Amino acid sequence: MVIKKVENKLEKLVEGTFARFFSSELKPVEISRRIVREIELNRSIGVNGDYLAPNDFEVAISQNDYANFITAKDPLQKELEETIRDYCYQEEYIFLGSVNVKLKMEEQLRTGTLRIDTRLKQNANGCPPGALILPDGQRITLDNTVISIGRLQESTIFVNDPNISRNQAKVHLRESGYLLSDLDSTNGTLVNGFRISEHVLIDHDQIEFGTFKIRFEAS
Repeated sequence: MVIKKVENKLEKLVEGTFARFFSSELKPVEISRRIVREIELNRSIGVNGDYLAPNDFEVAISQNDYANFITAKDPLQKELEETIRDYCYQEEYIFLGSVNVKLKMEEQLRTGTLRIDTRLKQNANGCPPGALILPDGQRITLDNTVISIGRLQESTIFVNDPNISRNQAKVHLRESGYLLSDLDSTNGTLVNGFRISEHVLIDHDQIEFGTFKIRFEAS
């Protein structure tokens, strides 16, 4: 059921946004189906009993298919990464590092075929995976840099809303994970509907500053 939802999402995108790009025999939904299969074949059990899913995917395709995909390569890679996150969230799998998909050409492959190499890979900076998803879909990848949020234009995330404080909140890495701290803001910071002063973020936490909403993803 989860796999079907992932496939349906990608099929709709291909039929709409990306339709004009794909004259190839190989369809993006076939790539997503194979990636899901590789996740299931290569998942492992972590020290706490959680399933660890591969997070680094190198997808080799034929020269002809690559030529057809090249115009939409970057957005397609991003959509494949998103389907991986959706699938693993539904299955309650976790990642060692950020999800990454790379399409590459391999001359030995026939048109319509592909090969996928998967890895469980930590981030090069040693930081756990994490990102803030803004209302417009922009993805801010987290690391050991402090992310400031507020009405100051110098803020990492600038929010032009008089109901939000100049220095509203910050997100910073601690040993326990990414910590969201309210900076004594006037109207407060909510996580999943509850006002917080500090909160260690977990996957799909919904953060609210007035009407401005951000989602945290641990991937």
